[in-house]
Amino acid sequence: MRTFAQVILAREWENQHVTHHNVLAAHAPLHAYHSEEAAKTKQPSANQRSLNGEWNFELYAKPEIVIPDVIEQDFNDSHWGSIAVPGNWQCQGFDKPIYTNIKYPFADNPPYVPQENPTGVYRTRFTLDERLEHSRYLISFDGVNSAFHLWCNGGWVGYSQDSRLPAEFDLSAHLTDGENLLTVMVMRWSDGSYLEDQDMWWLSGIFRDVTLTTKPLVSIADVEIKTELDACFRDATLNVTTSLSERNSEHQVAIELFDAEGNSVFAKRHAPTGQQIVDEKGAWNERAHHRIHIDNPRKWSAEDPYLYRLVVTLLNSDGKTVDCEAYDVGFRQVDITQGVLRVNGQRLLIRGVNRHEHHPELGHVMTRDSMIQDIKLMKQHNFNAVRTAHYPNHPMWYELCDEYGLYVVDEANIETHGQFPMCRLADDLTWLNAFSRRMTRMVERDKNHPSIIIWSLGNESGIGANHHALYQWTKQRDPSRPVQYEGGGSDTAATDIIAPMYARVETDQRLASDPAVTPKLALKKWIGMPGEQRPLILCEYAHAMGNSLGNFHQYWDTFREYPRLQGGFIWDWVDQGLTRTDEKGEQYWAYGGDFGDEINDRQFCINGLIFPDRTVHPTLYEAKHAQQFHQIELLSTEPLTIRVTSENLFTAPQERLVWKITEQGNIIARGERLITLAPQSSETLVLADALPAAKIGYDYHLTVCVELAKETAWADNGHEISCAQFELPGAFGLPLEQGNLSGAPKIENALNRLKIRAKNQQIEFNTSTGELDAWWVGNEQKLTSGLRDNFYRAPLDNDIGTSEANKVDPNSWIARWEAMGLPYLKRECVQFRHHQLSDACWIDVRYVHSFEGLAVLSTQWQYHIYADGEVRLTVDVQTASGLPSLPRVGIELALADDIDEVSWFGRGPHENYPDRKTSAHVGAYRAPVADLHTPYIFPSESGLRCDVKESDIGQLHIKGHYHLSVSRYRAEDVAKARHTNELQPSGQLWVRLDAEHMGVGGDDSWTPSVHEQYQLLKRHYHYQLTLAFH
Repeated sequence: MRTFAQVILAREWENQHVTHHNVLAAHAPLHAYHSEEAAKTKQPSANQRSLNGEWNFELYAKPEIVIPDVIEQDFNDSHWGSIAVPGNWQCQGFDKPIYTNIKYPFADNPPYVPQENPTGVYRTRFTLDERLEHSRYLISFDGVNSAFHLWCNGGWVGYSQDSRLPAEFDLSAHLTDGENLLTVMVMRWSDGSYLEDQDMWWLSGIFRDVTLTTKPLVSIADVEIKTELDACFRDATLNVTTSLSERNSEHQVAIELFDAEGNSVFAKRHAPTGQQIVDEKGAWNERAHHRIHIDNPRKWSAEDPYLYRLVVTLLNSDGKTVDCEAYDVGFRQVDITQGVLRVNGQRLLIRGVNRHEHHPELGHVMTRDSMIQDIKLMKQHNFNAVRTAHYPNHPMWYELCDEYGLYVVDEANIETHGQFPMCRLADDLTWLNAFSRRMTRMVERDKNHPSIIIWSLGNESGIGANHHALYQWTKQRDPSRPVQYEGGGSDTAATDIIAPMYARVETDQRLASDPAVTPKLALKKWIGMPGEQRPLILCEYAHAMGNSLGNFHQYWDTFREYPRLQGGFIWDWVDQGLTRTDEKGEQYWAYGGDFGDEINDRQFCINGLIFPDRTVHPTLYEAKHAQQFHQIELLSTEPLTIRVTSENLFTAPQERLVWKITEQGNIIARGERLITLAPQSSETLVLADALPAAKIGYDYHLTVCVELAKETAWADNGHEISCAQFELPGAFGLPLEQGNLSGAPKIENALNRLKIRAKNQQIEFNTSTGELDAWWVGNEQKLTSGLRDNFYRAPLDNDIGTSEANKVDPNSWIARWEAMGLPYLKRECVQFRHHQLSDACWIDVRYVHSFEGLAVLSTQWQYHIYADGEVRLTVDVQTASGLPSLPRVGIELALADDIDEVSWFGRGPHENYPDRKTSAHVGAYRAPVADLHTPYIFPSESGLRCDVKESDIGQLHIKGHYHLSVSRYRAEDVAKARHTNELQPSGQLWVRLDAEHMGVGGDDSWTPSVHEQYQLLKRHYHYQLTLAFH
């Protein structure tokens, strides 16, 4: 047995050859049920004891200064603090979190780590009333970051690293009757940290469950379950291999399968153990085998996650139960046939998302409730797959994916992104053992889950010999599942699936440093390469950082067109913000650098479809719409006929089809019916014999939605699954405008002021600036800031790209806007004219917008002001040649902040942008002003509503064709803010009316990803608006 000094001297946390000592072999999760009934019904096992709870804790600066006596029973730890287990110590007031995307937060010198290596020592006590004879006591640590040594009652038990897989030890020889002491010494950094560089917070400690399990000496040590379907995908074969902890020829293993209702599928089957079969190592095979034919079982899929329950019982020679385990079983088969990934014989479209394990208060600790919340949100927004980016998840996650129905790509805990070259360790055979244990132990733990359809070798580690070794082992160990790996693209045999990152649909992605190199082909080119017959599934795409996900629908149009393009996994699910409170008591979500972590990658961990508290980003609605499981087409309007196509592969649920016809957003006809579509089938439906009579000048739309007709495990009755909207023809002719019978408004000239009196209103211009800066209604001044050209937006993450304060990417949008002086344009009024017309006052104002003495833009504003106070504004914009895309072209004004609600007729109800609006249907909406601002963690432009024709903001009524945003924040204040708590309402309500607005992009966030059709590159813009106060 090692002394404490020997442990410290060995420094195994800096030795890639040593990954563990005394850790038991990996296996499927064990529960040690006390009876078959308990196993069948998942009753808590009396043979398992959770050691979660409050432990005593002390943080040391490095392992070498830990007091050796901490492992002893009589050591006085009363002055120590306490810590919750599971938990990350940085989230409990010890040490600081660090966030990096690529860079290691320490000198890159594998396998060595910093001498200053924060080391947490945990101590807890538990009582055994009386140890059971002929029993083993196994302790399992499901997750410890990054490496740890374990002592029990002062005796060294073992060592482990790999923060994302269980480390199980046999404590039997160390325990005593009565009170027992556990001591765990956890190092923040180890050589394993070089393999865990995974674009997330570096957090430490015992962050998953600690469990003590009691098992008989001869007991079930592992169970492997495989299901095979016949060529018709009807009947199945159930293969069960049960491994024992010791060889024993007197025992038998019995299995019995139950359906979801608890009915036995077949009578209990027995098989002997201790068969004299020699494996390749020359050892006895302590296993029992069952192979059973099942007639037409109900198949498992994400659509219909039907689970059977397999009970495995170890019986002694007297037929008495010695040990019992049980597992959920899903009958399903995965294969790749003719270049297509299939589940149960059907081509699969991966509607996927990458998910980090993240909680805003708990860090990497996941609760059952938060996991279920994630799954329900995913299912509600039409996701059917998740990638465990970039490590094996909590064991419960897979059980829930089995139960609720999500396909899983299970990923090994390997990423060496910060290495140069990236494949440095992957091609170093001295690291092969460290690589292989992470892969092999994941496969052994998770092998029985039907939800896992693909194994992944890890993430962003280049490609090397170690990957090829992992691939070959995995294919031999489990030929029933494909293996994927992104590194190497299609130029490697170490993947069954081409799994690129951020490849675009039409255009190649070239390296800016070497345009001759093409690291990523366009998707359509990739699958067309000669001799390439593998499916392509994007392991990451559509980088959802802040206000993003532009042009997402183009990916899904392409996935549906090309059979071997089979979807992808959005990056990523949840913003990895950690909750902090400022000196004023206001909470905000922190990111890299907010904890004094000097090596950091800022807000690059803030790229989720949902906020840390699981409230949703507007981008999630766009993903839901693009991925929806029904395609709806309008075939004719006389009669009103549609075709609905189901993209379900296996199920034909009864659903509710709801339709409505709107006139200016108001419902004038509606209907609903129940439909039942066979998988992958279509049905043509006549909704009405004719359309309602149309009025001249009105807009008409048909909206058709498919809803759940009954409650499911993940959504309520009435939940919308799919929806589509169609513009209907209006009445022929132009609306007749009534002539102005009130005469012309009155004009009054004063010093630098032009005053126009109309009805009970007075509209004033500053003749020097040309600005309409006052609008009186009675005695109330409505404008707090006059009407101005607006070409600027508070930069999005996608606009900023990789730019930082001390390192600007000249290709980013923000750098190009800075170069043209967009934030600093000087506006000069070069002409102000007015003229009295018979029915209106005409005002013509011309501006030049310049930067450093050069004209960049010129604008002409023409007002027609009528006697009733209506203002009709026509604006022409001329741009200089060679400008980059402008963020927006429009106007801005400010009102008093005494308005609570805004209504509009246009796209909504949620935020939408020109390249992200397919999910936002045209309608009549109203919303509180506060809801028109999206509180992105890194503040940016937000809240736009596109294709608006009318809006009411308090008493201000606006007509035209424009994009609308209303905010309490100045754009320049939003641009300066780095967190939401830094944003303070300006005391004004800023109204922005855009004739055009540049897209948000989102193919990635480090190149200018706005597609050309959504850029503002024209030399001339012309638009009209009508404004009036009621």
